[in-house]
Amino acid sequence: MEKQGFLNGLSNLELRLIEVCRAMAEDDKVFVSAIDLLKVIALNDFHLDEESFEEECETLNAEVLPLDQYPEESVGKAYRTLLQMGLPWRKRYPLFSLSGMIGDFHDEVPFGPESVELRLSKTTQVLLPIDKKPLLPLALLNGVKLSDGSEVPPHNLEELWLAMEHVRQEPNLTLLDLMEVIPGPDFGPGGTVCDFNEVYTLYEKGEGFITLRGEIDTIIDGGRTRVAIKSLPHGVLIQAVLEQIRALSLEENFPFFIFKDTSQGMNTHIVIDMPPALSAEQLKSVLYQKTDLERSIRFKCAFKDNKAWLLEGPLISILKKAVSHCTSAWTQKDGGSVDVVPLFRDIIRVGGYKNPMTKLTDDRRTTLLKGIS
Repeated sequence: MEKQGFLNGLSNLELRLIEVCRAMAEDDKVFVSAIDLLKVIALNDFHLDEESFEEECETLNAEVLPLDQYPEESVGKAYRTLLQMGLPWRKRYPLFSLSGMIGDFHDEVPFGPESVELRLSKTTQVLLPIDKKPLLPLALLNGVKLSDGSEVPPHNLEELWLAMEHVRQEPNLTLLDLMEVIPGPDFGPGGTVCDFNEVYTLYEKGEGFITLRGEIDTIIDGGRTRVAIKSLPHGVLIQAVLEQIRALSLEENFPFFIFKDTSQGMNTHIVIDMPPALSAEQLKSVLYQKTDLERSIRFKCAFKDNKAWLLEGPLISILKKAVSHCTSAWTQKDGGSVDVVPLFRDIIRVGGYKNPMTKLTDDRRTTLLKGIS
């Protein structure tokens, strides 16, 4: 199990949470209690006694703090980690399916573990088979924060898998050809990657800054022009942007005629109606300059291998290394195993193969622009 974590970018705690959840559930459809799962971790891994565990749970039921405010090997740390593994704005492909008072995309403030249940997500069930190497490197799929403050960006599952297949089958593949398959990162909240050239530099050199923006539409409603914020950049919550806009209206003396938030779930919808003195394009420019609706983040192409060495570098070289650490997703349609991984041309010509990852779909997408407007 630990070896999978090195490849996937999962911490030992994340792997342990998956392992315990898998052991507790009678089958893949059964939800288990978060507090029961945390008790196993606390007593067996953190070596707490039952009284200490119950005290920590009572504190959590009163208030759940942000992840970085909890010490290692604490129930709070384990609970926050568990939650973030199942939140679609934190994980491009959540590893847990959560039920209960888990917080939302506005402020991410959950209730305590007594009100939460979970089970392994379909993504985890497929990509992390028992006693086998994972089908994909989750570090490149879901993203991960590195110790130097940079991040590995998440990617669309189908694009990442196809990129690995192309790299495996075409040793002399160029980066531009590869980017026809995997054009750029794909973030849970959607948003926009502003510059193709920044992505190319990241993939070519293995490190670089990418400018991310939320999407802002112009709405013509009768005689009025409004703007609607439709998505947020990676790592930004709705409440933070609302507070920044309110503060901006006071600092810049921009009174709003209408300012309302009708966001639901992962769908962001914040409408601003400004006085005629400020055009929609001017307002967009101000919002991008002075709020978190635009961010520049340092990313790397990287994952850890089975010896816990951090492997980083150009995307093609990282994918070539990842291929050797992953289990092939292909099986025969009659259920038989595949001794030699088939080539695309053979699959198209002969058929007879299937891939469980085709069932893992997610319509959320990040837009990639050719340059900053």
